[in-house]
Amino acid sequence: MGAGPGVSRKPPGKGSKVPHAAPPAPRRRRPRWLVPHAAWVFLWAVLVHAAFLAGSPDRREPASALLYGDSIQYLLQARALVEGTPFNEGLPFHPPLAAWLLAPLWLLSRDAGLVSLLAKGLMVLANAGAYALFYRLVRDRVPHAFWICLLLPLNFGELVLSSAVTSEAIYRLLLAVLLVLGPRLPLLSGVVHGLATLTRAEHLLLGLPLFVLGLARPRWRRAALATAAPALLLVGLNAAWTGRTVADYNRRHAAELAEPLPAVVPVSIYGPLNFALAQGGPDIHFSRAGLPPAPGGAAQLEPRFAPHNRYLLHGYRIGLERIARRPGRFLARAAAKLWHSSKAVAFGWTGLDLPKHGPASALWTRQPVDMAYGEAPVWHGVALVLIAIGAWRLRRERTFLLVGGALLAYRLAVNALFFPYLRGVAVVSPFYLTLLLAGVALPFHRAAGKVLAGLLLVLALIHFATAPLPRRYLASGERDASGAVIDDRKVLIKRAPG
Repeated sequence: MGAGPGVSRKPPGKGSKVPHAAPPAPRRRRPRWLVPHAAWVFLWAVLVHAAFLAGSPDRREPASALLYGDSIQYLLQARALVEGTPFNEGLPFHPPLAAWLLAPLWLLSRDAGLVSLLAKGLMVLANAGAYALFYRLVRDRVPHAFWICLLLPLNFGELVLSSAVTSEAIYRLLLAVLLVLGPRLPLLSGVVHGLATLTRAEHLLLGLPLFVLGLARPRWRRAALATAAPALLLVGLNAAWTGRTVADYNRRHAAELAEPLPAVVPVSIYGPLNFALAQGGPDIHFSRAGLPPAPGGAAQLEPRFAPHNRYLLHGYRIGLERIARRPGRFLARAAAKLWHSSKAVAFGWTGLDLPKHGPASALWTRQPVDMAYGEAPVWHGVALVLIAIGAWRLRRERTFLLVGGALLAYRLAVNALFFPYLRGVAVVSPFYLTLLLAGVALPFHRAAGKVLAGLLLVLALIHFATAPLPRRYLASGERDASGAVIDDRKVLIKRAPG
């Protein structure tokens, strides 16, 4: 190569001075406040969701008008742990991790209202943590990721997810941790897999195929085994503990049980019953209408009642027999469940659920033990189109689309096999909301970042002007003998003016 201009080829003679090389240009340092983008995403999400919680009329209740779920069960189970009393006679109806996390709150106070408020604060922190970790995952893959991740907490569905105590918020955070860890630190990943399984039992449907895939690839085999070991240890210890309580229950009620309950329960004994009910109910949503009521009309499950006992032990066989008898009905119901599940992408923005509703009035439907949603077929269609456009816009980010798409398919498969809970699909909402916002930004090309920042400003102003204000909800639905709306059945919710 030739010498550059102004550089002599002749070596320096004796006594000549060798010119010093120019020092490298100092790297331009970004302002300190720009460095922790993930921390800003976290703090912003906490602020947005705390403002919505501040105006909630049921902030001191375990559930909310907009999301019922199993909130009350988790808090009661946590209190029983602190008091040392058996909950549901010690039977593992629900995965335990949510109750474990909530139990310390009962040590701080025995005021149920304060504990409920603190528990919702934990949900806010869990959701904010998930957004921050999601930002770390996509910051180098998705254009304008910072603005998109600041917009995520302003989605109405995300606000609703922080309005009640749910295992979905905890589970989503654990999934985000797993994605950040990736193939590194397999032992730590195994611990997180175990905790995720103890949060949502269906995580086995995700973890077991990943383990089999790892064993099938020689270079992944060691990491797969290292990951599986702590996960199996955690689940096994929990199974051993619950096995003792189930065995004790079987001994105490041996004369009343048609069959003893299974002594080995990895996570929950609810799975078989829910699978059977999901294949035979009158509707696609959760219902126990196909389950004979226990003597005395008790609403809860009674394992000593023979039909309930049969569903708890043989629900998977019952469900598979129903599918085999009427496969066409199963496929039609599965399609209807998937269509209903797709409504999770069509939540609006801010606490007003814009553009589906205006500030004057709003009407939502809350299906049994699920999130409330507003029917808006046009916005539903627009959201699906925007997601498709966003996926095309990010088509070169194959890893992002493959991993996000696989997680979305996993959640939809669970909904198709069981009940189409919108809260279940919302576990992966950062993925499809990112696609939606990428679709919004596509037509603006170089101005896309400014457009997203402007949209953030407008929505934030609307949110903080309205969310902290006191609001009221009116509910209508099936009522019990006392006239109260039965919360775990279909409810219509209207935002009351003033």
